[in-house]
Amino acid sequence: MKAIAERKPGRTKLVYDKTRRTIVAVAEGAQTPRALNITADDADMFAVVTLSSRWFREQWHQITRDRMVSSLFNFWDEGDAFTQCCLGAQASSSIIQGAVLLGHGTTPPDGTQLCVLLSPVEDSRSDPSTFTAPDGSAHRAVAWRTVNNADEAVTAVFADVQPELATRRSCILETTVLSDKSVLCIGLGTGGAHAAIELAKCGVGRFTLVDQDRLSVGNVARHPGGISQVGRFKVNVVRDLIHEKNPDAQVLTYPIKLTYENRETLKQLIAQASVVICGTDNRPSKLLVNQLCVEANVVAVYGGAFRRAYGGQILRVRPKRSPCHECFVAAMPEEASDVEVSSASDANDIAYSDQPVAVEPGLSLDVLPIANMLTKLALLELLADKPTSLSVLNRDFDAPWYLWLNRPEPGTQYANWPPLSESSDEMTINRWYGIYFERDAACPVCGDFISTIAASYGLDLASLGTLPSSPTKD
Repeated sequence: MKAIAERKPGRTKLVYDKTRRTIVAVAEGAQTPRALNITADDADMFAVVTLSSRWFREQWHQITRDRMVSSLFNFWDEGDAFTQCCLGAQASSSIIQGAVLLGHGTTPPDGTQLCVLLSPVEDSRSDPSTFTAPDGSAHRAVAWRTVNNADEAVTAVFADVQPELATRRSCILETTVLSDKSVLCIGLGTGGAHAAIELAKCGVGRFTLVDQDRLSVGNVARHPGGISQVGRFKVNVVRDLIHEKNPDAQVLTYPIKLTYENRETLKQLIAQASVVICGTDNRPSKLLVNQLCVEANVVAVYGGAFRRAYGGQILRVRPKRSPCHECFVAAMPEEASDVEVSSASDANDIAYSDQPVAVEPGLSLDVLPIANMLTKLALLELLADKPTSLSVLNRDFDAPWYLWLNRPEPGTQYANWPPLSESSDEMTINRWYGIYFERDAACPVCGDFISTIAASYGLDLASLGTLPSSPTKD
């Protein structure tokens, strides 16, 4: 409150008034204050305003020139917490007008609801309320808000977002090891959205998001986006969630359909990616992504839940080094077809002639183990050329196909799998299994399809001349 900011050392004392639950400045000799009896609850009585150190550095020239700069603040929990709007992408339901004042005697504009006063100090060490300016000077912040014409103290705390996030990652990853990496996320349902946000936490620097769908009320039971985001394109929802975790991440959004008509756009996006994460619900889209990724020599990781999320699988495709998704469909068509479908439109898009496709979404907690493995495999690919402590995992995650079961679903080939606690040498539920299979030599995407077919029919390709790359109109 203003009494704290305006008191003169040696002339006033700060006294906690338990009746008013605030601190007042009492003139020396005017009254002998009673002994304070501050409880644990009283010690945490003040609201908190979190300020962006970066914003203060960027605005420092204007702050010193004008002695006052306006700023907007998010208003949370009935005034228990405030954050500068520039700190993150997500906004509260209420935004209030604030002002940063430099030194005593500066008057905030009319209508200002939150004031932050900066006063020079000698030392800034280990004090979250102190800001070190670009010119090296230190300034301690005191804040107050005005409610019903009365001032209430607010604790001011500075946050230097990126350095603090980097410190959290530094025990496992070098702080900037992923800042130059680019991830293309195709399909932003529960799994794809979760993977993007987790990689943002790891410090990935660039994201490209592709999904034509909007977030619906039914999605929020599992999706990271909430009710307040309903109606927005999923690419925009996930973009904002990424920026909440990594404000410096560059995010491009493409709310487009994954079809052959958009092939050239997808081809360009894949060519710019370090790794592709594909979390779409249908086979045609995955096969399109597979073809483009193999052509571009870009690693792709495909994730999906089985129907009603009784389990799931991850396929990692390293072009020309491992089986591709086309090989996977040829080798295990039943596993490739067992997908969860979360909307009627997706069911219509799949419309397999050999099996019914029901809309049967499962629980979020059953999808997250699959999303976490999807993210882990993508992370290892991003770190493949980096010296990190996670390199030891390369030998443990060498298989192309990974299988996980949440439960022994009746009517499936896994119905009789034993419980986790009853077997140490059989495949059980709630364990990941890496499974190896070979590339298909006749794969039309990653193999030598023409030569293999010719050999099977005893044909001499040299005698056939040049074959057309695509059918002609004639």
